[in-house]
Amino acid sequence: MLSLSEQLKRLKSTTDSIERNALAIAVAETGDPSVQAVLVELIDRPELSEQRATLVNCLGRFDCSTKFLWLVNLVCHGNWEVAHEAFDILADIETVDPRQAEQGFDVLSTTIDSGVIDDWREKLIVDLLSMFD
Repeated sequence: MLSLSEQLKRLKSTTDSIERNALAIAVAETGDPSVQAVLVELIDRPELSEQRATLVNCLGRFDCSTKFLWLVNLVCHGNWEVAHEAFDILADIETVDPRQAEQGFDVLSTTIDSGVIDDWREKLIVDLLSMFD
């Protein structure tokens, strides 16, 4: 059995999506705070843009209140599964830094006002905007 440190190292280095997802689930289940930073790092990798839904799902096991704006951007720009996973995390956040909340509102408003978004994304954004009321 690999230690958490070894699992995180392997998670960051593997190019196999099945192994990456299995490792992400395993390390997220530990609840160790160091896992969150690794998941965010992987989600931000451009080469994984179509392989990050499980990573976002795993991120939901952690307190993501400081990642509010980042998650809003995933809703606005991620694929269907990533956007929905990020939405679920956002829906569970109870308190947000006022500055991040204001910036998030602006990003959501700008995205919906662009008029060039899918119906499913528009629904997510409208639901998020309603949380600001």
